[in-house]
Amino acid sequence: MNKITFLIPAILLLLLTLVMFGNVIFSSQNIILSSAGTDIFLHFFHWREFGFSQLRSANLALWNPYIFSGAPFLGAFQSALLYPLNTIYMFLPVQKTINIDIALHIFLSGLFMYLWAFQRKLHPLSCFLSAVLFMFCGAHFLHIYAGHLAPLCTMAWVPLLFLAIDGLFEYRSFNWCLLGIFAITMQILAGYPQYLFYTTIAAVLYYGFCIIKARERFKITLGILTMYAGALALGAVQVLTGIQAASESVRAGGVPFKFASMFSFPPENFITFFVPNFFGDNVYFPYWGRCYLWEMSTFAGITGLFLALYASFYAEKNLRRFSVTTALLLLLLALGAHTPLFGFLYKWIPGFDLFRGSSKFVLPASLFIALLAGIGLDRIIRFQLIPKSIIICVLSVAVFFIAVAFYLQYALVAEPVNKLWHSIFQSIQATGESYLLREYKINSAFISQAGIFTAKNMLIAARICLLVALLFILRRFSRRISYIIALVAIAEVFLFAKHSLAHFDFSLIQPPTLKKLSVEHPGDYRILYLDNPNNTMLFRTRNIWGYDQCVLKRYAEFMAFTQGRNIKEATLTPELVYFHPLYKMLRCRYIFPKNNTGINIIDSQATMPRLLLIHDWLLISKRDDIFAKLQNPSFNPYKTVILEKEPDPLPVESSQQETVRIINSSTDHLTIEALLSSPAILVITDNYSKGWRVRPLRQSIQKKYEVMPANYILCSIPLSSGYHYFRLEYVPGGFEAGKWITLISLIIYIFLVGRTLRNKFKTPPNAKAGF
Repeated sequence: MNKITFLIPAILLLLLTLVMFGNVIFSSQNIILSSAGTDIFLHFFHWREFGFSQLRSANLALWNPYIFSGAPFLGAFQSALLYPLNTIYMFLPVQKTINIDIALHIFLSGLFMYLWAFQRKLHPLSCFLSAVLFMFCGAHFLHIYAGHLAPLCTMAWVPLLFLAIDGLFEYRSFNWCLLGIFAITMQILAGYPQYLFYTTIAAVLYYGFCIIKARERFKITLGILTMYAGALALGAVQVLTGIQAASESVRAGGVPFKFASMFSFPPENFITFFVPNFFGDNVYFPYWGRCYLWEMSTFAGITGLFLALYASFYAEKNLRRFSVTTALLLLLLALGAHTPLFGFLYKWIPGFDLFRGSSKFVLPASLFIALLAGIGLDRIIRFQLIPKSIIICVLSVAVFFIAVAFYLQYALVAEPVNKLWHSIFQSIQATGESYLLREYKINSAFISQAGIFTAKNMLIAARICLLVALLFILRRFSRRISYIIALVAIAEVFLFAKHSLAHFDFSLIQPPTLKKLSVEHPGDYRILYLDNPNNTMLFRTRNIWGYDQCVLKRYAEFMAFTQGRNIKEATLTPELVYFHPLYKMLRCRYIFPKNNTGINIIDSQATMPRLLLIHDWLLISKRDDIFAKLQNPSFNPYKTVILEKEPDPLPVESSQQETVRIINSSTDHLTIEALLSSPAILVITDNYSKGWRVRPLRQSIQKKYEVMPANYILCSIPLSSGYHYFRLEYVPGGFEAGKWITLISLIIYIFLVGRTLRNKFKTPPNAKAGF
């Protein structure tokens, strides 16, 4: 690849990105990409602000003390503290950086897609088309509306991985292994394991097909394994910390089949290949289809789809290279629980029982569809005739959409409560998978408006089909029409993406009541804040609630118990309906109503302190028995603590005054000083995790301390009589081991890359490096 064939497309992709996002990036207002009420608003803004403000203070936050009475932070993956491209959060305001972050990764996804298509030796314009289609396709771009920051960062590296796999198959060079290691490592650190897992499944499928006819299969297989082994080693500090956190989370041991089945791709949504707004667009009309539009859209442009279809039947096999088969299988996997295959995968293939949302397989499928569209355009540019069968197919689709659209329009005008349309609408609502507001579901006028909106969008699709058919016919007479076809395909997805963009004002994330509380009522207590609960992180106020999937399982079970819900199904944090007296055990002092209009104050004398010395204890090992005892009116958490095994040393009653205090603290540690006249249990009213450990400091009488669960969810430490001075710190064993593996692997990787670059400058341009 020469500089021109790389720099010009890269500049054009950058310009497209700036045209798409420039009004937000360069706005004088504090506006943030995505819709209010979605994941940036509820989650990612707070996590980026907290994590990188701590890094600026030279603290790598392993623990988040501000939600769920404390929870793992680095190990939750989505913190993405170690992701290199997140360094920009260290220097710019979060509200500005998020917009740059999104735009950067959309650009990178297109750039990597261009490079992968160019590896197939396609015409540069074809490569550019593939890049634009992937950048702005529904399965990718709509995640901006949803505020899926970590998923967008993870998705960007998918085409780079497939570039490395193709390079390995073609050249069998270790250089491609190094590129693959880099791409997978970046996916690991970007913070969304589910897309990493689904990308791995796609890579395994693609490898499985390509290896059948490959030469030197052992070298290629070894190369693929090297990519993943090297990436796991480089990302070990994140992977091992994350695995340990996950082992204590609600996803430990897998999730129930019913939960894993959620957000499977609805078969009827394949219509979005042609009509992306068939079920609404969330901009001008609410989405009334199943699940959420951003994961249920297959749109990559009608022109792009027909180019991909053309390539599937008429392009050379060495260019397609199992892309069709891989894309079809990925779409089958996206259907999830709608096929019998999902039950088999859930039961027998590790990983499928850890996630919900198999519809995410549409993303790698769209990657291959975008590649096939580029291959189709490449053939149109190089060859003159487009088969009549393709043109007839395009015209047939146009006629179908025109007929259905006109029927819908006239039927709904003549009979607003059209039985056929209403039955279609209600059948989708009856699945229980639609999140449309109930007021719309039962509104006949809304249902009729939905039909008219659908008909209008079908007519738009029909017009595009007619235009594509005309261009395909004209291409039979002039090669220049190929460039117009490419322009139409690009314009389609660009306008679709531009139409879907949303943003909200930064001020919406800063509720005045929380700000007022943090200023006027300082103290070491917690609150119950339900309206966007992660907001408490911005004001460094501790919340007994939060918004994240990596909540500790013990805590989720406890909260489910307090809400009278089935403890065994505590796969996600249950919705809080009422305040339970046991929340005083969590130091909960203030309650904010859901509408955030005021503050209810609990008697501050009734909430437990952060540190408490207790001499009376009960040994109860079973969860349900512990909860039953906690619920018993005679149980007093100030006087008695429930332990799950016998403490050492055993507590002894004391009538003398004893003291315990916090000397200093951070997100991950407490330095504690205590003076006891007899052995006791020190109860710390923070969330328990196996990652907590005690390090004795100078003059401490006890040389070995053990952190134990107390009252099922709190921390406790058995103390002997005498003077104690120690540091309680959250340092998971996975982090300790992982940081050394990552450091050693990074040194080796840098050495190998340096040697490769040195050899490249010494090697003649046409020479091929061996594996």
